[in-house]
Formats: sequence, structure tokens, C-alpha cells
Amino acid sequence: MTDIKQNTRINQFRFGQPQESLKVENVPLEELAADKIRVRVEATNINPSDLLSIHGVGQYKHSHQPPRVPGFEAVGTVIESKHAEFPLNQRVLVATSGTWQKYVDVSPDNLFYIPQGLENGYACQLYINALTAWVITTEIAQLTKEDVVIINAGSSAIGKIFFQLSSSLGFKLIVVTSQPEKYPYASSYVLDAKGDLTSAIQSLGLPEPNVAFDAIGGKAGTKLICTLGNKGRFINYGTLSLECYEPRFFEYAKNHDIDFSTFFLRYWENSVGKACRREKFTMMLEHFITHKIQLDVDRCIPLGEVQSAIDLIESKTAPLNGKIILLPS
Repeated sequence: MTDIKQNTRINQFRFGQPQESLKVENVPLEELAADKIRVRVEATNINPSDLLSIHGVGQYKHSHQPPRVPGFEAVGTVIESKHAEFPLNQRVLVATSGTWQKYVDVSPDNLFYIPQGLENGYACQLYINALTAWVITTEIAQLTKEDVVIINAGSSAIGKIFFQLSSSLGFKLIVVTSQPEKYPYASSYVLDAKGDLTSAIQSLGLPEPNVAFDAIGGKAGTKLICTLGNKGRFINYGTLSLECYEPRFFEYAKNHDIDFSTFFLRYWENSVGKACRREKFTMMLEHFITHKIQLDVDRCIPLGEVQSAIDLIESKTAPLNGKIILLPS
């Protein structure tokens, strides 16, 4: 048992604009349930999925009803435990909803061991984007050195992971980004999202992609699928545009015998089970550390200033060079 009596958390009490739907609360800590482990959160981050769940967009309106604490991943230290596999002072990744708080009570199935010396800003990003990128490349697409992959949202956090995995796993990668001049890696395989992608691939003499990873959906997804040849594979893993695919998208897929599928981490977890998820996470973490896969941090902001952090992300006036990390005080 600990003598900590109070928790600081972000309460989302409704859907809507963050400044109207979030508030910082200090609440009493209840007694730890027998099936849970209490973790002191050291760092948690802000993902696009966090903002979509606050606004109540798409699937998030049904799966994450307020009142709730936002946040889907964090790093912290076990401070109270009734489970032998997670002793006191064990450093863990927290992979569950509700991480924007100082203390979080978690099922052991949603905790993962991480090395003691792993930096907080890095460690708290090892779930949503990192595990998604790892599973898509190694399990879903099962990429080889013969594959040529094209992705959109290439400058996003997960886009940067795909680029680094293309080097460590050996597949070729064509990157589509809205600001190719600011792309952080040296590559001749970078395309302007505003242009004709198929023409650009041909004019630059790039190989024809046979696999596409789509984070955006809508018109951007149509542009992406039109770069694939016959019998290509198209995997959608996000809908950043909040737009549905156009009829032309499905016509192209049918006419060119494209294998279309979707991937969402939560559904994959449910299908493979907790043990498989833990095994894949362990494999991913070993690969990331061995190959020095970077997970960028732009800045750290106190948890109580979450509105300022969200304003920075949503204003888009100052480009961010990584995730904003929230630090409970």
C-alpha cells in the first residue's frame, strides 16, 4: 500500500473543442482493486487519436464515451502491485485508455516491461505508432526486400518509423508528404502530395510500388492506390482526412485486382490475444533498440498545461519536429 491520497488528471466531460470539454482535476485516489496495478505516470504523449476521441469523431464517438481520462499510452513506475510479475519500482509502458493523469490503475495485460534506462519521451511512444508500424510491416504485409511500399503522411510520426524500418528490414519505400522540401531524411524517393503521384514516379524513374499504406483516406487514398500496378496490396490504417473513399477508389481496386484491407491496432489485439501482443511488442522493442529507431520529441509540457499543448498541435503555425510529451508534476 502507498500513502498517496490524491491524483491529478485531465477529465474529458463531453465531446467538443478541447478548451470546452477538458478540465484539470485533483481527485482522491481510491483503494487499488485486486486485479489492477498502480503506476505513477512519468510521461504520456498526444496522438492524433487522442484529439479525435476528444472531438468525438468517427469510431471514437462510440468507443470512448465521456466522462473519461484521455490518453492511450504512457511510461511510468509501478508503485503498488498485487501481481508478482510486476513488482514495485518496475518500469513499464502503459498501453490502455486513460493515461493523461499522474496515477493510473492498470490490468497487468496492458503493461509491458521496458529497460530502466530508456528515456521517458522515447518510451511513452512505443505503443500506438511504433507497434502499429511494426505489425503492419512484419506481420500483416510481411514485407521482403522485393517489395516497394508507398506511404502517405510521410512526415508524420508513424511515417518516420516506416522510413527507418525500410532501412532495417530492407524493403524499398516511396514517401508522399505535403512538404517534401522539409522531409527530415535524405532520400530520392520523396514525392509531393500535391502533385500527380503516378507521373512523378515515372518521371523520376522510381520502381512501381506493389504495396501501399494509407493513413489519410478520402482523395489522398485514391491518389495512393492509383500508383499500384495489378495485384498490388493496399492497407488502410488511418482516416486523418475524415473522408470516405471515392467511388473511383473502389473502381480502380476492382479493375486492377488490388487486395484491399484495413488495420486498426485495437482490432488486431482482439484477434490475436494478449500473449501474442506481448510477444510482438518484445520483438519490436529489441529491433528498435538494436537498429536505433528514433522516436522524435518536440517538447515536454506539464500535464496541467494540456490546453497549451493541444493549441500548439492544432494551430499548425509552428511546425513540430516530434511528439509533445505531457509530464505529470
